[in-house]
Amino acid sequence: MSEEVLFADPGYTWAVDNGSAAPDPWPAAEPVAAARAADGWLLRGRWILASEPSAPAMVRRLIKAALAGDSWADDLRPDVALIASELTANAWLHGQPPVEARLFAAHEAVRIEISDGSPTPPVCPPVGGQGLTGRGLGLVAALATRWGVDGAGASGKVVWAELARGCADSGTAPIIDTSIDADPSTAGRTSFNVRLGDVPTDLLLAAKNHVDGLVREFTLATTGAQAGSSGPLPTRLAELLRIVTTRFSEPRKAIKRQALAAAAAGLPRTTLDLALSPRSAVAGEAYLAALEEIESYARAARLLTLQSPPQHVAFRRWYVRALVDQLRALEGGGGPITTPSFEQYLLNTLDAEVLAGRATERAARLQRVTAALASATTAEQVADVVVSESVTALAASGGVLLVPADPGHAGQRGGQVLIPGAVGYGEELMAQLRAERLDDRLPAVDALRNGRAIWLESRAECYLRYPDLARLEPSVVAMCCLPLVVTRQVLGALRFSFDHSRLFDADERNFIEALAAQTALALERARLFTAERHARERAAFLTAASDLFASTLDSGRILERLLRLLVPRHSVAAASWRIPPHGISASVPLDATVVTAATGGADVVRTQGVPPPGPVVAAAGRGTVVREPTTGTVAFPLIVAGRTAAVVALGRAGFADGSAGGAADGTADDAAGSTADDASRPDRAPARLPGGTTFAATAFPDTAFPGTAFPDTAFAGTAVADTASEDEALVEELIRRASGAFGNALQFEREREIAVTLQRSLLPRRLPRVAGLTFAWRYLPGSAGALVGGDWYDVLALEGGRAALIIGDVMGHGLHAAATMGQLRATARAYALDSFRPAAILTALDAAMNRLEQASISTVTTAVLDPRRRVLTVASAGHLPPLLIPRRRRPWFPPVEPGPPLGAGVADYPELEVPLEPGSTVVLFTDGLVEDRSRPIDQGLELLRRHAAPGLSPERLCDGLLATLDRTHGNEDDVAMLAVSLTDAD
Repeated sequence: MSEEVLFADPGYTWAVDNGSAAPDPWPAAEPVAAARAADGWLLRGRWILASEPSAPAMVRRLIKAALAGDSWADDLRPDVALIASELTANAWLHGQPPVEARLFAAHEAVRIEISDGSPTPPVCPPVGGQGLTGRGLGLVAALATRWGVDGAGASGKVVWAELARGCADSGTAPIIDTSIDADPSTAGRTSFNVRLGDVPTDLLLAAKNHVDGLVREFTLATTGAQAGSSGPLPTRLAELLRIVTTRFSEPRKAIKRQALAAAAAGLPRTTLDLALSPRSAVAGEAYLAALEEIESYARAARLLTLQSPPQHVAFRRWYVRALVDQLRALEGGGGPITTPSFEQYLLNTLDAEVLAGRATERAARLQRVTAALASATTAEQVADVVVSESVTALAASGGVLLVPADPGHAGQRGGQVLIPGAVGYGEELMAQLRAERLDDRLPAVDALRNGRAIWLESRAECYLRYPDLARLEPSVVAMCCLPLVVTRQVLGALRFSFDHSRLFDADERNFIEALAAQTALALERARLFTAERHARERAAFLTAASDLFASTLDSGRILERLLRLLVPRHSVAAASWRIPPHGISASVPLDATVVTAATGGADVVRTQGVPPPGPVVAAAGRGTVVREPTTGTVAFPLIVAGRTAAVVALGRAGFADGSAGGAADGTADDAAGSTADDASRPDRAPARLPGGTTFAATAFPDTAFPGTAFPDTAFAGTAVADTASEDEALVEELIRRASGAFGNALQFEREREIAVTLQRSLLPRRLPRVAGLTFAWRYLPGSAGALVGGDWYDVLALEGGRAALIIGDVMGHGLHAAATMGQLRATARAYALDSFRPAAILTALDAAMNRLEQASISTVTTAVLDPRRRVLTVASAGHLPPLLIPRRRRPWFPPVEPGPPLGAGVADYPELEVPLEPGSTVVLFTDGLVEDRSRPIDQGLELLRRHAAPGLSPERLCDGLLATLDRTHGNEDDVAMLAVSLTDAD
């Protein structure tokens, strides 16, 4: 017998019998070959296989090549290759190296042998089994004429199969007996007998087959990654796969063998009695933990195609934990312990799952409520979320959220309650709930008062503890009321009604209390959010009001704007009185400005000669806020420089029938002789002003500022008293800011009056008479800025019947500008009499400005008009040119070349002579006539020119131009204007 050794792939070697006499290169196999030869089998090939996933495919190719020259083997070759592949795969997956394959042939028959180093015999699932493992052996049993296992012991085993031509598919091949009592690998080692009891055989087989399938898939994933045929596995996953596939195999295989034996015997239940080594306990714990983790990991990463059914998971946990507990007890020297049956374990697990599911459902509902409450910013939004969710979760017939009207005094008696939201209650019951007071004997207000939960589990308990419930809610059978507490302050209460008996166990009470805690936090957050928003809006409103007051220096407008801010936002009527420096009394009539809510605060009524109400007199005298208890009228003083400069009173509009507090005939009682003490007398009727306004109402209704997004109430649980107090504080701050602006306006008006008086005293009161000339002049002080400006004009009669016309503008405002103007006018009059040339007059004025050391800039136009020659000579120091209005032509501005303003030190002022037509008019003016913030000077000059009508007298011309240019009132700057007309007479 000779053999040829061929190397087709690394790790694979095969020997083919070619009839030579060469010695056998594998002496260790000679006894096997000799034994097979004695039975008529001839060795056709022998291969040592590497432990790689490609081994089954390689065996198939080798088998086909070894039988290629035998025509009788054509029918057997596919089945032989398939059987060899399955036996090789079984040895690779479940055996140990070395793995060797041998092929024998006889008369039209073939024998395949696969040996490996594992002593554990293979098992074959029962007919119809659903496991993934063992199916290969089932296929071998179906195809082979005979198959079996030889030499199962410490040195390994040989799994063999025989096929004969014409008998391969007979279906009569015997199946090896897989009922092995013990694992040969445990022989000679210390072991303990572990009894787990009996379990349903079908469940046992299904669970074990499923785990075997997982182990098979894990093994394929591991070996594929090692061989490079699949992607690398994460380090942690590879470690878990190693633990699952290599550890705890002894108990798993023992259980599987017993299950298969029971199935073969037709037993519906399998009694699990195992002989295990002590190390199986550690291996079991590691195996169970790794399998749990790897399944979770693999499902998340979609690495597994098989998901463990819940019953299989339960069985795995039961038997592994029971096995570990018994082994630990036996190893510690104690006696065997009783393991609960699998059915009892399932019942316990079911109870735990139900409780966990209930807890999970409540936790999820509580989480949804918490998430929804995160966006709730009002008590109504909080109630909408909590009450609806809670009624559904508790299967309650109704629920309501109550808050005390004054959250800071929830324990007080007699207080009111508010209801931001409710579910399941009718209108009648809701009306009764809204009427509850904190001193009622009812469960919700009891929880509010005492800050303790109320649990009523039956109708008898409800009516026994709270008899009024029978009238308030006759359908109630059970009830619970939970206080909403944050930092020992009761913010409200949750009230749930049930139309059936209800026992509130510990878990349910914990859930409701957790819900109440979340609701309390949400209420507190909503209150703080609203308070913070209210504070921002209040600050924004006060800032806007301050800007509004500061935008004018008219004291009357400031008072009007203050009244319009107060009505109708804070009162239905408001009036203001100016207080003279000597004070007022109730017997002296005083003018008042009144605004009422009847027109939305749009109309202002000014009354004259009305005696002020008593609270106004008292506020003016005391300088403090005065409240009239019987009527609710509140009077606020406006303090300026330590004295009361004005008083603002809040009241309400009266009615013609006297319902506002006056007499029945619609007239008010006379307030004459009233004092501060009289104002508080109950028998005194409130004062009424003409127009039907009576100051006798609650001064601070619960309203807000339209346009500033103030809510109707700061918080649904805020007391009316607190809201009114905050509202009154806002009014007082508004009055304080108005007082500052009012004082500034009064100061401006006083200083302006002084400056105007000074300036008018410095301007000419009469102009000289010059033959052939007619004069008109105007001076209007500006209203913008702090004080009047330095505009001025003058006319001087010169020799020869001529007249000097001068107009100027000192930049700036106030007394300084007026004083500079006076000095310039005096200097101009002095030099005009000495020199009759306009340029010379300007040169002298420039020198005077430098001597005066004034920092102001001044512009001046001087002109000398000769009515006989009808010639106008003009020079300008940075001033606007005069307007010439001929009788028969269009008005025009002469091209006067302006020199620098006075004080520049450049004495160069060109002169221009302009001939005039008979009847012409010359108009000199300052820039305040033609320029303002809304109109540039070029447009103003053109408007002046177009509307200067010829033929008008100087008086009518001045009035017309002032009206056309909108300078009759409220000018931003001072206006000085001088018009001179030539008469027709020579």
